Amino acid sequence: MKNKERFLTAVQGKTPDVVPVSPLIHDRFAYRTLGKTGWKPVFELHQSIGSIHFRGPLGVDVIAELPEEWSLQEKVIERKGPKEVSEHVMQTPEGLLRGKWVRGFNPSDPTIGVCIEPLIKQAGDWHVYDAYWREWLSCEKRYNLKDVTEASHTMGGDGVPSVGLGCVFAHLGGVRTMQRLLIDLYRCPDVIRDVSRTFTSVIEEYVRAFLESPSEVLFYDICWATGADLSRQLFKEFVEPDLRRAVEMIKGRANKYVGFYTLGRIRRHLPLLVNTGVDFIETFEPNQGDISLREAKETYGDKVCLMGNFNSLILSFGNVESVARETQRCLSEGMGSGGYVLVTGDEVPADAKIENLKMMVRTVGKYGKY
Repeated sequence: MKNKERFLTAVQGKTPDVVPVSPLIHDRFAYRTLGKTGWKPVFELHQSIGSIHFRGPLGVDVIAELPEEWSLQEKVIERKGPKEVSEHVMQTPEGLLRGKWVRGFNPSDPTIGVCIEPLIKQAGDWHVYDAYWREWLSCEKRYNLKDVTEASHTMGGDGVPSVGLGCVFAHLGGVRTMQRLLIDLYRCPDVIRDVSRTFTSVIEEYVRAFLESPSEVLFYDICWATGADLSRQLFKEFVEPDLRRAVEMIKGRANKYVGFYTLGRIRRHLPLLVNTGVDFIETFEPNQGDISLREAKETYGDKVCLMGNFNSLILSFGNVESVARETQRCLSEGMGSGGYVLVTGDEVPADAKIENLKMMVRTVGKYGKY
């Protein structure tokens, strides 16, 4: 089997010839290793390591032709060495919103960024944000599939040019800050329900773009929702509808698959997540999670493909022997009779060692055969 066939076989809950292995390489490790960012250097690293490109900086874009008085723009307002401050401005007839982001503040890891001024500063700003996206939904749109089309052609059978999307809850937390969003859930839940419904429709447009693209796999990033440690009730009310809609749009479409990227304590939410009909769930992180890969496999392994659980920190601080042991542990707990992809429990750290990643692949080649 080629890498893509092996991966897609596992995603369908079936048994490939060997366990697919796909450490979560992203811009941070690519920049530290190759001095470049984007899906091309990430794919280059997977090729050199022998692993399968799956999750990387790749997506689709939906462009709406908004009237002149409606706009969302980003511009750099300060630059000093690698440090760059950008301002996000949302202009509407309902009002003006401004937010700020800073990137490159850490010279040793310049790809990371942080919000220093949220777009939504008070609960009353939500009506402006909601009005903008309702106008966006009413406008004519076109899809930009250039990057994913090029990636699909370039990777061929050696990788999976998956499309990434963040869930509604993550988008709202990103413009409000997660702490303030959680407060708003209690102080003005009706407002958040309304904005969530609007943005669910926005996400639907991006899912439609994915369905038009040559990519087979959409990973839906819900880590902000699972990491927020919401109660079952809040998760069901403010997160589940969005997840179900995304899965509903994709499930049953030929050669199209969807999975959830989670972090944190997900045990309480797993029955709900599995019940959506999603194809795969990752990452069962070993440090902050609350369910072992073995238990998840025994409980849900016949219903959904599982991905993850490899301790990413070992790639930085361990040696090849500790990497081999961790790889064998993951295989013993997760591979079963198929439906498992060995993925890191979180992003590959910027200071991970190439020889450790190669050892992960070699160990799977030796012990991960069916």
